[in-house]
Amino acid sequence: MTLRRRTALALARHRGALGTLCAALALAGAVLLLRPVPDDATAVVVAARDLSPLDPVSASDVEVGALPSSAVPAGALRPGEEPVGGALTGPVRRGEVLTDARLSGPPAAGYGPGTVAVPVRVADAQAAALVAPGSRVDLVAAEPAATAPDQGWAASGGGPPPEAAVLAEDRPVVAVPEGGPDAAGGALIVVAAAEDEAAGLAAASARGGVALTIRS
Repeated sequence: MTLRRRTALALARHRGALGTLCAALALAGAVLLLRPVPDDATAVVVAARDLSPLDPVSASDVEVGALPSSAVPAGALRPGEEPVGGALTGPVRRGEVLTDARLSGPPAAGYGPGTVAVPVRVADAQAAALVAPGSRVDLVAAEPAATAPDQGWAASGGGPPPEAAVLAEDRPVVAVPEGGPDAAGGALIVVAAAEDEAAGLAAASARGGVALTIRS
């Protein structure tokens, strides 16, 4: 008897058992697909696709998922807390539960209401190198570097120099971006300032930079 013949006879002999096994597997798969969410499940907000921290979160980027209550991570966002328009601290994979630790809040949010994060160009890069996040500084307008001697206070007869314009006092440094001095010899820091101080700091930074004194 050939091998093909023996194989055919074996399949015929066990056809009933094989059919029963296939039916059982199909039924098991259907049960898994139709199995309801456990009663103790908790609805959470998950990423609907891979997300990048470079783009704000949109409504189509998130969806509602369910996890057993014991598996829900601390700080998980719930339906109604979707971070639409917010920013992420890092990349997020599709299906990952979004937590409060994944959200990037405004840089000055922890420094009280009415404060904003303001990039400030410090005219002296060496002075800027002395501060770190958490340092507290006073900021005054620096004299524009392009001012010629005959245009400054000395041309008026050598009297006392004009009083420096104080732009902000006792302001916390939020961040010190990496990088060396710029083309004019200054460097950038970010401070938390009152909203009504932001315009003056930005204007002084654009004109000739800002001078600082360090409180702590």
